Amino acid sequence: MPRTHHFHLDVDSHSVTVQTRRSASEAELLVDGKVVGYRRTRHRTDALALTAELPGDPPRPFEVTFRPGGNAEGSATCVLEIAGRSSSMAEVPPGRSGTTPHPVTRLSRRSARRLLRSLVRRTRRH
Repeated sequence: MPRTHHFHLDVDSHSVTVQTRRSASEAELLVDGKVVGYRRTRHRTDALALTAELPGDPPRPFEVTFRPGGNAEGSATCVLEIAGRSSSMAEVPPGRSGTTPHPVTRLSRRSARRLLRSLVRRTRRH
């Protein structure tokens, strides 16, 4: 079971994200990439409830409930409740959505030789 979880849901052109850390004993709530809520529990098996508001006129309050090991398979679940409706949040791998990882840059032969020489010099000195 992963030590961290990352849940995401788009609600009326707003991004709502929940990130957990430290074996799910800490949860952070983000709206449009900004931290709007934080909660910590003593036991990593306790459910965490976070409340916040979606920006707008008027602001719309919502609540997110994170439950570690909450379903039959034993994996974590996260549910968003807004205006009397519940929506399950999908777990996504950590990282920035919509971006691709940077390609591995290759050193030229000359740069590789310089790097190797400097490493050899340093190890000889010690």
